[in-house]
Amino acid sequence: MLYEKLKAQGGQAVQQMLLEPVAVTLEKNEYAAVMDSLDLCASAGFEIDDFGSGTVLVRSVPLILGDEDVAGAVMEIAGYLQSAKNDITTEKLDWLYHNVACRAAVKAGDVSSPMELAALARRMEKEDIRYCPHGRPVSIVIKKKDLERQFGRI
Repeated sequence: MLYEKLKAQGGQAVQQMLLEPVAVTLEKNEYAAVMDSLDLCASAGFEIDDFGSGTVLVRSVPLILGDEDVAGAVMEIAGYLQSAKNDITTEKLDWLYHNVACRAAVKAGDVSSPMELAALARRMEKEDIRYCPHGRPVSIVIKKKDLERQFGRI
């Protein structure tokens, strides 16, 4: 759902300015790739400035990212941008949306209240999303007959 929301915003991701900018030191090739892709990063909600000597300064991040590891996210993005220099811009932007959505999503082991889980389930029913950006199913259908068989009722 987060991935679809980011795509729907069409390069106008809502940003959250950081109280204190985060300095991230990158490898030479990664640094160059990020500097060449500042507009692309901005489209995904990252405001990144050059801080010199292979370091970038992250001033804002996509709002849905919350309090995730900003430095880790930027380092992963930098690695991708460096390795995918031949990809077209739309593929890169799609990967950035995918990465941000994955980092911000509810994961196994996360603690959620029953109300939060119920609201998530209701949203999943409304939005017809069958697979995550990784290609894994987000829900499955179990027929009553199959469930009864699993419990030895049939």
